[in-house]
Amino acid sequence: MLRFDLFFSAKDGNYVRLARQMLCVASLLLAASTLHAATYYVAANGNDANSGLRPGAAWKTLDKVNGMTFAPGDKILFHAGDSWTGQLAPRGSGAEGQPIVIDQYGRGAKPVIHGPGTNDSSAVLIKDESYWEINDLEVTNTQPEGGTAVLRGIYIVGTSPKDLWHHIYVRNCYVHGVNSISFGKPGYSKMSGGILYEINIRDALVEGNRVSNVGVEGIRNSSPLTTSHFVIRNNVVENVYGDGIVLHGSSGGSVIEYNRVHRVCISDAANYAAVWTFASRHTLIQYNEISGTVAGGPNDGEVFDADIDTDGDVFQYNYSHDNARGFMLFMRSAKNIVVRYNISRNDAEGASRHGGHRLFFQDGHMGSVTNRIYNNTFYVSGIDTVFYEAKNVNFDNNILYSTGTVKQFSTTPLSAASSFENNIFYPASMTAQNGPAGTVLHNLNANPIWKAANAGSDEFSIGRNGFLKLAKSFTLKKSSPALHAGKVIEANGGLDFFGNPVSTTDAPNIGAYNGAGVR
Repeated sequence: MLRFDLFFSAKDGNYVRLARQMLCVASLLLAASTLHAATYYVAANGNDANSGLRPGAAWKTLDKVNGMTFAPGDKILFHAGDSWTGQLAPRGSGAEGQPIVIDQYGRGAKPVIHGPGTNDSSAVLIKDESYWEINDLEVTNTQPEGGTAVLRGIYIVGTSPKDLWHHIYVRNCYVHGVNSISFGKPGYSKMSGGILYEINIRDALVEGNRVSNVGVEGIRNSSPLTTSHFVIRNNVVENVYGDGIVLHGSSGGSVIEYNRVHRVCISDAANYAAVWTFASRHTLIQYNEISGTVAGGPNDGEVFDADIDTDGDVFQYNYSHDNARGFMLFMRSAKNIVVRYNISRNDAEGASRHGGHRLFFQDGHMGSVTNRIYNNTFYVSGIDTVFYEAKNVNFDNNILYSTGTVKQFSTTPLSAASSFENNIFYPASMTAQNGPAGTVLHNLNANPIWKAANAGSDEFSIGRNGFLKLAKSFTLKKSSPALHAGKVIEANGGLDFFGNPVSTTDAPNIGAYNGAGVR
């Protein structure tokens, strides 16, 4: 962007005229830059000898595209319904306000890029570039069964962690059939799978994509802590060998929201989780639905995970249900983590590994007293334990409801630094072994009396203001003992799971619902 710093007196007409002339020149230069941008067309029936500048003169091959260096504002459009085999690896960088855009033209199915299926390959590669937007592609990268290749669908990479790249978006793409090698094989890498960023970046967006039948990972980055404003929004991630969504490295401004993650953590060979953060600062993980996770290794498999070096991440307004493993893992260095206004239904239902059916796992160490779990609703059948290897726990205003037997509240005695205030534990027998410790006040052992007799049976949907809705379940009847029975929590986010206001002065309800009692 052009910048002119002008210093003049309004009394001097010459300076005023000069300022106007310079501003006029700046406008002309910007206009010329915009006019320079070109739109290039690529079609299966094209010809690389063509100009590429109109649909009737389209290029034909990926090699032609890869041989060009594109300029700010350029567009590369692939013909709908056509397909190519090989790697799409265009060159050049856009500029602020003038990204280079990859998209489709014409009516029909998304254009398809079938990756080469060779080791360390990706179907789409953006390397050491800034200001790109990749839209509306279908992407595969498949090797024969039993192959030994590390494969990626869409791969954004920066070769120098000291350089900071900007504005690389992946939107409305369908990435599937990426069968990278599995754990235990030579060359195995977690930086393989669907949509991957291995780059130091400010302003990344992964939005509206479907990632299906991939391994090892669904959507993830692996970046230094100087990365920021990384947004993963409104994606469907399903049938993934390993982790579903991972944000690894963010100094702030990052969000994981409105994603549906289903049947991930299929493998039990290594540790995986559905949605998790690593080396993250104040990331929001919100409005996601996670269901049907399968396994996840000897220690993990949880729906959520505040992993190593996380500080201030907030997990809120999420709906998890019918997952084989537990709801949440806290690694030993996780601190200032907030878990609030989530609903967990029938999680920890199929755990058969070490630790059994457990709702929370705290990595076998003390855990930080700064982590807070409040105003959530947990609905389980029979599980082995609520807290596995936990010591310090702040657990307030939560409903923990079981339709079966909870064998023990905690695998080890909880510390005197813990806090358990204004919760509902039902039935009371769940707290009999290694029960709440530390500050234990105003807890109830009463049925919360939800609107639906079979609470938790309804399907997920988006309600007003974008908040998650369960049509009848988990709203409280007028006779519920949970109404106005919670403790006031400062900086409580202001809204419950359903978008109802939460006061900072009046007692809230216990659980994730803070609305009025219903009939």
